[in-house]
Amino acid sequence: IERKRIREILKGIQDIERLTARIFLGQANARDLIGLKKSLQHLPELRLALQPFMSLLLSQVTSEIDEFQDLVQLLESSIVEDPPLTLKEGGIIKPHYHQELDELRQMSKEGKGWILKLEAEERKRTGISSLKIRYNQVFGYYIEVTKSNLPLVPANYARKQTLVNAERFITPELKEFETKVLGAEEAIGQLEYRLFEEIREKISGVTSRLQRTASLVALLDSLG
Repeated sequence: IERKRIREILKGIQDIERLTARIFLGQANARDLIGLKKSLQHLPELRLALQPFMSLLLSQVTSEIDEFQDLVQLLESSIVEDPPLTLKEGGIIKPHYHQELDELRQMSKEGKGWILKLEAEERKRTGISSLKIRYNQVFGYYIEVTKSNLPLVPANYARKQTLVNAERFITPELKEFETKVLGAEEAIGQLEYRLFEEIREKISGVTSRLQRTASLVALLDSLG
């Protein structure tokens, strides 16, 4: 019964040695780190399951298995549970892990509300009910006005693009917002990647500890 329990626990532990090697070589992505965290979370349970065994070998294994509470806490507080495969587009680091990142995210989030507010204000100010503020990667943010409403366009609107049925404009206020928000989104991606690299480097710093426990787990697997 005890051996069966240990085998069940071992099923939840990935190849720690392989994950450690990928981390040490700088090849691990965020999902590798989550795989490592979930594997390490089984170690306290594994040590507990080994306690009934009285052999000298298993007693030594039990005493030498490292539970890595420090790494589990680090990974639990920093990496989201289901991270993307890519590392440079954001979406990896949890909220409340890093103050500057939280501030940049709040700025980006508030930006969407700011756009809706500005759109409503401009519709009221110009009397153009169909006025829209949109964004695309080529032209950035713009105000779109149908050609039938062009006589209502204020003097501070600078023409940005001409379409068949509409004109697109930019204002100094919208341009300033674009610089601020797009800069924040780019900074988020860069900062998340830097934080991820720092976390990966911290784990790499305990490679020998991870390798030792990986060898002990492999030994138990072979004995099971």
